[in-house]
Amino acid sequence: MSKVTYIFGAGASFGERTPSPSNPNLKDISRGLPIVSELQAAIKSQIYLLEGRQAIEDFNELGINKDEAAFLKSTLQILADICASYPTIDTYAKQLFVTKRNDIRLTSTLNENSYNALKRLLSVAFLLLQEENKRDLRYDGFIASLINAKREFPPMTILSWNYDIQFEMAYSGYYKTERYIPTLWKELNVLNKTYLTEYDNTKDFAIIKMNGTALFTDAEGKSIKIGECSEEHMTDVFYGGSSRSKYKYAWAYLTYPQYHNTLSYAWEESHKVDIEKAIQQRVADTKDLIIIGYSFPYVNDEKDKIAISNMSQLERVYIQDPNFEDIKERIESMLPENHQVKFISKKTNQFFIPNSF
Repeated sequence: MSKVTYIFGAGASFGERTPSPSNPNLKDISRGLPIVSELQAAIKSQIYLLEGRQAIEDFNELGINKDEAAFLKSTLQILADICASYPTIDTYAKQLFVTKRNDIRLTSTLNENSYNALKRLLSVAFLLLQEENKRDLRYDGFIASLINAKREFPPMTILSWNYDIQFEMAYSGYYKTERYIPTLWKELNVLNKTYLTEYDNTKDFAIIKMNGTALFTDAEGKSIKIGECSEEHMTDVFYGGSSRSKYKYAWAYLTYPQYHNTLSYAWEESHKVDIEKAIQQRVADTKDLIIIGYSFPYVNDEKDKIAISNMSQLERVYIQDPNFEDIKERIESMLPENHQVKFISKKTNQFFIPNSF
């Protein structure tokens, strides 16, 4: 079905880094999102930013009061502490999922089981980071190179392990007013684990979001109004809502159980069969595979093996990642026996587009 398949990892949203004004040996995120090694520092930067704005602005200008600001800082600090104790935040999420262990820091603060509390907190952090930093412009260049006048893309499949909305943010620029994410998902033919849209596996173009999305919707599909915050079925404050209201939304997502978190890791059973079936069907004809910023971590092994092992016609693998040899070895271990492919390393300044397009 798709002769070209992309796999996006965290490096696909890396963006740009600039020297830190306070320390030239350090780099600040000027565009995009943090990779694993940067996540703790990025979360701490949000805490410092909130503290700094409290110091120079009236709380009303932030859209939250003193107690709400203190709650936001304390919960973000919990996430930063967890990042310091584990190789990746996903590693700790998998541990909580398997053991059903109670992390008192999470359960006492967010009043739900530790696993769901961690995902809720992580989603809030990603939304704040995406609002604060400009998006990775490689998505804009990629979309502009492929989209036609009817907002159509060539036949291809994107398997995205990212729970960010960098692609959606870039694509939304092709609408005059539309910023409602479910509408964008419908146009992009997105299969999202936790928010089902009118996905059609027979269409030429599709995006499969393997980990869901770090967003929130209300469980009953109704609008929620909290203070000055009111919205439709899915939150869009980070698409043109006033910047000061982001803290109020972040606080609301953490404290109101009506908000349903749409982040769902690959190991969860939610729509697992639908995801696996869609992957198998879409990658069967793949000849060109492009890996962008994805290291094939073992926690995602099950889905990755389904994807790679079903690419029976695969001929070329383009890798856009500094760890070329490690990724090549991981892919080779998943290919059918005696299946030989050509591995090609590509620069990461723009998303690679194969000549077959």
